[in-house]
Formats: sequence, structure tokens, C-alpha cells
Amino acid sequence: MITVPNQLIASLPLIVIGCTILILLVFISWRRNHLCTALLTCICLVLSCSSLYFVNNVSSIDIMSLLYVDSYSIFYTILIIISTLTTSLFGYVWLSNFLDHQEEFYILLLISTLGSIILVSTNNFVTLFLGIELLSLPLFGLIGYTFHKKTSLEASIKYTILSAMASSFLLFGIAFIYFNCGDLNFLLIGAKFISNDLIKEPLFLIGFGMVITSIGFKLSLVPFHIWTPDVYQGAPASVSAFLSTVSKISIFSAITRLFIYIPITNSMAITNSLVMIAFMSILLGNIMAMFQQNIKRLLGYSSISHFGYLLVSLIALKYKCLSLESSGIYIISYLISILGVFGIIVLISRNVCPTKDADSLCYYRGLFWQNPILSTIMTIMMLSMAGIPLTLGFIGKFYILSLSMITHLWWLTVAIIISSIIGVYYYLRITLSFYQYPSKINNYIISNNWIFTPLGIILLIIAILNFLLGIYPQPLINLMQFVHAIAHC
Repeated sequence: MITVPNQLIASLPLIVIGCTILILLVFISWRRNHLCTALLTCICLVLSCSSLYFVNNVSSIDIMSLLYVDSYSIFYTILIIISTLTTSLFGYVWLSNFLDHQEEFYILLLISTLGSIILVSTNNFVTLFLGIELLSLPLFGLIGYTFHKKTSLEASIKYTILSAMASSFLLFGIAFIYFNCGDLNFLLIGAKFISNDLIKEPLFLIGFGMVITSIGFKLSLVPFHIWTPDVYQGAPASVSAFLSTVSKISIFSAITRLFIYIPITNSMAITNSLVMIAFMSILLGNIMAMFQQNIKRLLGYSSISHFGYLLVSLIALKYKCLSLESSGIYIISYLISILGVFGIIVLISRNVCPTKDADSLCYYRGLFWQNPILSTIMTIMMLSMAGIPLTLGFIGKFYILSLSMITHLWWLTVAIIISSIIGVYYYLRITLSFYQYPSKINNYIISNNWIFTPLGIILLIIAILNFLLGIYPQPLINLMQFVHAIAHC
């Protein structure tokens, strides 16, 4: 297929990030400078985000039958770039005291971001596989970046082995689907799915089951979740933030587009499997989080339940507009809250011990008496993740609960209610500890100047957005309706 100018314009975010990776490789080989490398990375991400203005003018365009750029992909690309930019800042704060090579961190981050942007625009099983691999391979290095620590190295090896197994399932599943359809394009497969009644083909359903198995690992859904708490604990906080946002959101957006084009939920076998996975993820994730004393492990188990909630929107895709609106709002609420929590972990870690993360809950006991503003921000994040009213998290959870009730998914409705009660318990347990008397280990002092640093400004913006959108969510709702109405509804 001949590439036209509009296709090049639609590919601008990928081109900008790809060129920046090459520039950084040359620059690092010539001279190592952590500040310059971080600045180049941030400039690249800002330019990539700015280029979306031009992409929007030529959106709804197919790029060589491999990618499809529309308002849906533009929206998720913006979320990915913002998350990567925030993660880069977290990484810079952490790497400032890192004794080994610092610059390679940003190259791995950009390569993984490149794969994520491919995923949100994927229109073909080829780019789905390439995007997942381009996203995952740099994560092996990022997770094990502090290789001198046993926990980090163990987390990297565990993620590498299980990720390779997931990729095998994905390839095997794609092979089965291709055997039945003779095509890899989502739209063409969707057309054949309806015309040829592929829902009755055992090999096609087995192939899709293998694809869902692979995606279940990437989203850390039960029973493919075993790696999650260990990797969250072993990886640096900035990498855990990237893993829980960019990695999972891009894969979820890709699988949502796949389910839109190929109505596989018409199969009762597939639907019942997804309902069971969502049910177990929602309950088990919250139950296991109750017993954690390490905040990164707690966030790992919590992420299992959050993406269990999001799986409801995939099951209920017959109500396409409401489903996409619900998933979009929930993803934004999750993104804002999780970035805020990891940002505070990075900030406190810098003051407690620059060589390791302050991931034990005892470091946060009595935080209010150390720094009232920081404890208030952390409180807002915790309440939002628990789904307490007047926070954005409540709006997201309300949408998911409403969707499950409208589609008569009563088992999932009960699971959401029970798990929300459990979530309120352990999130409030953490929140109340901020206002108790400090433990003996909390002898660190956080300077009030943190508010005027880039990290402090981002944390303040995140907290204000979370609170304001929780009180008045209408602008966000209008945005979701506009994006998804143009894209799919």
C-alpha cells in the first residue's frame, strides 16, 4: 500500500518518539549527562503530545491496514504520553541518587511508550503482537534496573519468564484465528465472524481463549496475577507507576478495540469465562490487599481488582456508548490516583533513604504531623481509590456499578459492592494511620520547599483535579461522550 501524506501526519507521535530514541542513543554514546537526557525525553514527549493537534485534523485514517487513528486512539495516546512524562519526572528524582548508569532508563521508557502508542491504534493482530512485545521487552530491564538488589532481579526474571509464556499463548491463539479466517485485520475478521458464523467454530473460540489468556497476564487478572505483587515490590517506584498505568491502559484499550470489531462476547462460553475472571479478580484482589504491610504490594493487589472492574465494560459492550464512557472515566480516575500515590512514594523515599523505596506502611504513620499538605494529598488519593464520594474514583466506580446493573450482571454487581466495602476498609486503615502519632522509624524531615519542585506541582495538580472532577464531573463526562461518539458510537 502506498503511504500518503495524511498517513505520515497520523504517525507523527510514533515518528517523534522513534527519532528521539535514536538521538538519545547517539548522545549517550558521545557524552553522559543525566539532566540533558531527562530534558530531551520530556521535550520529546511534549512534542509528541503537541503533534496530536495535527493528527486530529486527519483522524479516522487507516495506516497500511495495520493501525487505525481516530479520536479513540488520540485520547488514549494523550493519557499514555502524560503518564510517561510523569513517570520520567519520578524517575529523574529517583535516579538523581542512583550510583549506576542513569541515562538508559529514559531510552527503555521511550521504547516501551512507542509500543504503547502502537497498541492504542492497533487494527491488526500483527501490530497487536508487535506492540505488546515492544512494550514488554524494555520492561524487563526497567523492572530489574536496580539489579544489585535481589528483589529487583527476582521481579525482572519472574516477569520475563511469565511474559514469554503469555506471548506464546498470544501467538498460538493468533495462529488458530488465522487458520479459521485467513486474515489478521480486526475489521475483516469481524465481518467473517458474522457472515461465516465463526462463533460455532471450536478452533476459533480456542484461539480467542488463548488471546484472552495472554491479555489476562498483561492486565494481571486472576488467575494470571501471581507475578503482580512481587514485581510491584521489586521494581523501583517510578517503574511500578509506569507498569500500572501506561502498560495496562494501552493493552486494555487495544483489547477493547478488538472486542468492538469482533463481537466475541456473543459466545456464551467466552462471556461466562470473562465474567468468572472479573468476579475472581474483583474479590481476590481486594481480599489479598487487606493483609499487606508493604504499600507497593498493596497497590499491586489493588490493581488486580481495578482491572477486574474494567473488565465489566468489556463484557457489556453491547451497550457500546455507555461501556466506552464508563471505561474511559474509570481509567482516568485510576490513572490520576495511582500516579499521585506513586509520586508521594518517590518523594518520601528521597527523604527517607535515597537508595531504596519507602514502601513499608510504617513510613507513612503520622505523616500529617510531618507534612499536613502531603498527607492531605495522599488522603485524597486513598479516598479516590476506595471510591468515596466527592472524589473522581467514586464517579468511575458508580459508572461501572451502573453498567453491571443495566446489563443484569448480578454476580458481578454483588462482587463490586462487597469488594468496595473491603476496599474502603483497607484504604481507610492506611488513611487513618497518617493522623496517628508517628512511629520511631519516622525520623525523617520533608522540607516545605517540595511544593515548589516539579514533582510537588504535579502532585498538587493531581489532587485538585481528583477533588474538582469528583464534585463536578460533567466536563469529563462530556469529553468521554464526545470522544467515543466520534470514534465508535
